[in-house]
Amino acid sequence: MALVLVVLVLGSAATSSSSDTAVDRQEQLVTVDEDSSLWPYTSSATTFEERTLAINVVVAGDPAETRRHLEERSRGGWNETAPEQEDVSATAAEDVVGTETAWGSADGSTRYAYVAMGDDPTGGTWLDESYQLHDGEYLGSRHHIRAYASPDSDDQWTAMQAHREHWDWFRLSHTVTSAEDSQRYVEREFMDRRYVSSVSRDHLGNDRGFDSDGWVTIIDLNGDDGDDRDDGGPPVHLAMLGLLPGVMLIGHVTSRTEPRALVSPRVRHAFVLAGALIGLYLFVRFGAIAVEARLGDLDPRFVAGAFYPLLVVGLPVCTYYFARPLDRPTAFAAGSVGFATAILLDYTALGVTRLPVTVFVHRFSTAIALGFIAVGASHAERIDPEDHGFVRMGALLWGVTLLVPLLRFL
Repeated sequence: MALVLVVLVLGSAATSSSSDTAVDRQEQLVTVDEDSSLWPYTSSATTFEERTLAINVVVAGDPAETRRHLEERSRGGWNETAPEQEDVSATAAEDVVGTETAWGSADGSTRYAYVAMGDDPTGGTWLDESYQLHDGEYLGSRHHIRAYASPDSDDQWTAMQAHREHWDWFRLSHTVTSAEDSQRYVEREFMDRRYVSSVSRDHLGNDRGFDSDGWVTIIDLNGDDGDDRDDGGPPVHLAMLGLLPGVMLIGHVTSRTEPRALVSPRVRHAFVLAGALIGLYLFVRFGAIAVEARLGDLDPRFVAGAFYPLLVVGLPVCTYYFARPLDRPTAFAAGSVGFATAILLDYTALGVTRLPVTVFVHRFSTAIALGFIAVGASHAERIDPEDHGFVRMGALLWGVTLLVPLLRFL
């Protein structure tokens, strides 16, 4: 069955009063087959006002088969031809099920999709996910799919919202970094599969979601061929910024140090402080990922709860302890720049290329908080009330930077 995608303009409904069951005047439904229409977004509640991300993949075909293809890895391979045989070409082995990746079952917050049956767009139904799948680690970075199958068993389509996200240790939840990256990732999963007739893109205009451009991927398991669409090159990688904190720290130390004194105790202590913060933060990230992988049946949120105190308490304690032998300017530079370097190394390792400006501001504030704690701890053997003032200021700012994301002000 060929997939038909036609934008349905809501004429008279656009001027009528809105209600909980009425379609948002500013939105559109798209017809996915002869008898059903879909609102091309997801929502955090059963209302159009709580719109979250745009639907970016629609698969035409049996919903059960679509899920089976995603959950099973392709058995495709190549048969090697014996040297004495005249036929030197390779032949494809059986490849009737599976994508390049075996997607695993995933946990995540519930998001709803709106589906209208028949000709009445206001008499639709809110659906939660038929299933969720991911490729990656819950406490690391992953591609995450929320799939919605039609409530009518006779319909042959599955709508998906695919996005890339990473676990944010300060929010204790996932932060979405791109929907476009995961859309391309799912496209590649279905390309060149014998059970796929076409992979193409149609413009639906649902470009109000995070990083969406209004083009939706159409994967036809049993329809006519279509054309693929090129979206352009990848974004500038965040790793290009990863060298800056190290350069800043080295520049600060070398500007105050003679070349022959680069291995002086003060320089060594500065790098020990920065290295300790980098090591502790990366241990929290990748130690949690390792435990998650080892204890696959355990809810990863329990693992996060076990590692979170290491971040909350460990980072300021580590800063205070290792900053004591340093002078104030060097302590501030080593503490703040060391933490900033840890953050950038973490994002680079996770492959995160996009971050909201608010996240940058928050991480900068967190680095400043640790810098103040380092200033207050420097020369701790000398009793100075001003030093305790810096520690209190840093501790207060640290507490605020922890609470702001947890209270969802970020």
